[in-house]
Amino acid sequence: MTSWTEEQARSLITDPGTLKRGQELAAPAKWSNLGRTDTAAWGECKGSGSKPYQTGLDLTEPAFKCSCPSRVFPCKHGAGLLLLLARQSQLLSNPTPPPWLQEWLDKRQQTQNKKASQAPGETLLAPTDAPATATTAVADNDLARQKREAQRLGRMQQGIEELETWLVDLVRAGLAATESRPLSFWENQAARLVDNQLPGLATVIRELPDLRHQSTNWPERLLARLGELYVLAQAFQRLPALSAEARQEVLQQVGVTVKKEEVLSTQPAITDEWRVLTQTTTEEERLIVRRSWLHGHHTGRFALVVEFSFGGQAFATSLVADGRYTGALTFYPGLLPLRAVPGPLAFVGLGTAAPPSASSLPALLEDYATALAQLPWLREWPVLLTGGIPTLTATGHWVLRFAALPAVPDSNEHPTSLPSALLGTDLQLLCSDTLGWELRASSGGVPVTVFGEWTGQALRPLACWGAPSEIYFAS
Repeated sequence: MTSWTEEQARSLITDPGTLKRGQELAAPAKWSNLGRTDTAAWGECKGSGSKPYQTGLDLTEPAFKCSCPSRVFPCKHGAGLLLLLARQSQLLSNPTPPPWLQEWLDKRQQTQNKKASQAPGETLLAPTDAPATATTAVADNDLARQKREAQRLGRMQQGIEELETWLVDLVRAGLAATESRPLSFWENQAARLVDNQLPGLATVIRELPDLRHQSTNWPERLLARLGELYVLAQAFQRLPALSAEARQEVLQQVGVTVKKEEVLSTQPAITDEWRVLTQTTTEEERLIVRRSWLHGHHTGRFALVVEFSFGGQAFATSLVADGRYTGALTFYPGLLPLRAVPGPLAFVGLGTAAPPSASSLPALLEDYATALAQLPWLREWPVLLTGGIPTLTATGHWVLRFAALPAVPDSNEHPTSLPSALLGTDLQLLCSDTLGWELRASSGGVPVTVFGEWTGQALRPLACWGAPSEIYFAS
């Protein structure tokens, strides 16, 4: 049977309060009639009443069922059962599902079969014999929408022209002058961009004053960001001459959002067996953002699925770390599509101990250079990298250390010079000291395979395959 890890169980419990209460219930003494099959798990949990709560898990999605009155899924009983399954799966020894669970599983199967048999677009097509008044109303709505879009583009164009002038003046005055600029200098410019409906550019402007405090090479980084903004402003002013993919990319960069429904209706779906390489979550004012990186087994494509949960509600897609799913993803339009909208995904099982095919360091640098040529404002690039050993340097920084390749003698029996990328190289890691030691322990002092986000200067590690087993972690 497939083994679940505690990290995979936690990824399905979005509410911190539910997780805490579930951990309290993940004790064998609180459960009876425990059992599981390859596709389901169940148990009865003691409650305040005379009857225990009947709790079940459909491991194929996964999904939860409980007889308690909670409206949160999973409830604390479902969370406790899932954690118990991950920690002490041997306790769930009964292989025969109880009738109440089997009835629930059968209903779920019938619902899935009904959805699968429904013709695609059966309910999505408008009647062909719509009244003339309805057709007129649609035409009026289209004209109104086009007018609003034209007005917005006009305001955006004005904002882009003001930004270009601001950038030229800033560079002409010299980057040293920015050290004495108050925070309001940057915030005022960001506010003007928001007023001109360019929130994506405003976000970049607000990040600039913090660069001085992040590293000693802040002038180089600041100049690079200003250059990215200038290139983006130039591209926006040439929108009609750009390809459809480039126009979509530029519009999204400046802050024009594309709705999921539009993506699903206009972009082709990519079907594959997708493996969840890693998941990271952040929380701010009860809003939880989950970033899941997926990798296609057959296509070799990376996909970033970003989903939101407010107030502890479940995410729209039940993805678990290292889970494997068959189905389709639809990618947002652009020059280098990475973010995707998941369609119906069928859970296949958990991943194997072996990592997906990974690149060498020279291949990483070559692929990133190619991507950067297409997308000059590229911030992060997903990479699977093999051959490096996690190492703590004498200066206290964590790196992936790659051994030098042997030089190849030329016809005169003298070693030829090799590019610096092929020599003994330390690749900087963006990680905490604790995470660095976890990487080192995972490697056992031998080369590992790491998945992470490459920034152009350093690698943010998100998952590691080492000896003897695979370890997942969050940045």
